[in-house]
Amino acid sequence: MNSTVYFATNRRLRGDGTSASQYAGETGPAGLPGSVTHAVGFVEGTDLARLEAGRLARIESVAADDFSETVQADLASGRNLLIFIHGFANSFTDSITRAAFNREWLAASGVTAADCSVVSFSWPSRGVVVNPGDVMGGIALGPMTLALKLLGITASPLANAYFEDQAAAAASAADLVSFLDRLRPAMRRVQRRGGRVFLLAHSMGNWAIEHALNLWGAMGLPDGMLFDEALSAAADCSYSEAGRGPPWLSHLAALSGRVSLYHSATDQVLRLSQVVNNIQRLGRSGPADRTDLTRYPRENWRFVDCEGAADAGPGRSLDSSHQFYRRIPKVRDDMARVMDDKGAGGRVIL
Repeated sequence: MNSTVYFATNRRLRGDGTSASQYAGETGPAGLPGSVTHAVGFVEGTDLARLEAGRLARIESVAADDFSETVQADLASGRNLLIFIHGFANSFTDSITRAAFNREWLAASGVTAADCSVVSFSWPSRGVVVNPGDVMGGIALGPMTLALKLLGITASPLANAYFEDQAAAAASAADLVSFLDRLRPAMRRVQRRGGRVFLLAHSMGNWAIEHALNLWGAMGLPDGMLFDEALSAAADCSYSEAGRGPPWLSHLAALSGRVSLYHSATDQVLRLSQVVNNIQRLGRSGPADRTDLTRYPRENWRFVDCEGAADAGPGRSLDSSHQFYRRIPKVRDDMARVMDDKGAGGRVIL
């Protein structure tokens, strides 16, 4: 199965951008956010049955600052738009191939609205779970500390890659705002012709979105609906600030027709993240005040509990519970219904 992925990235570029190896984070340090490169990637070999994302075969239409006029016309004239923000430990290639998988996975639901053109924002994750240079230092701390490290305790050098990604995602906020602002004309054209625009953020991608939306108003960008539906899966963010849900959720709701937050208490990666960050994660149970219908009215909010959705897919591992949104057809089909402007509001148990 072959897929087209439109993408923007603030990874440091070395070369003309037509090779994945030229994007920082693919073969070396991710670097710091900077200028935003726009291009089109072509992914081959996506296999839904095997849950394989495929390979990035080539990159074309590389442009600085914005998509080329031809690409913008393509985005505005075809399918609905799906904007994907990846999570922790995704290399540049991962961010493109996972976007391709998500496109095909949602289209396979059979719901026409879920058959989208996908646009991926690739922030500079290092693409590794543990920095190779931290392994010996972690082990040298001794058996007891090693046991704590395996639970994700922050004193461990084995958590360094996580914190580096977390910092890079937060530092990408202004670039992510710029990307969304430049994409707005294409989004508006899609919506004017009766199409729909969706945001899908997974894991630490929600941390990037949190920081971007906190900047949105401060940068003087307009209010009003940006996304017809915003889908948050396994959000690796705090579930509470001062006893209430974090403020960025209100910002997201203000820019979205509806928000669906997919969470699971069986997400083992977020269980580790909770230990690392010393606070419960949004993607395990939703916000602290999720029962407040004044703040989260049913017509605008959905809290989707995926704990009971069975994963019968191949290659299950510790990470599988964190990838439930793209492994379990029952979750996918609920997302597709939402993209078709259907699905019950409020609390939903799958």
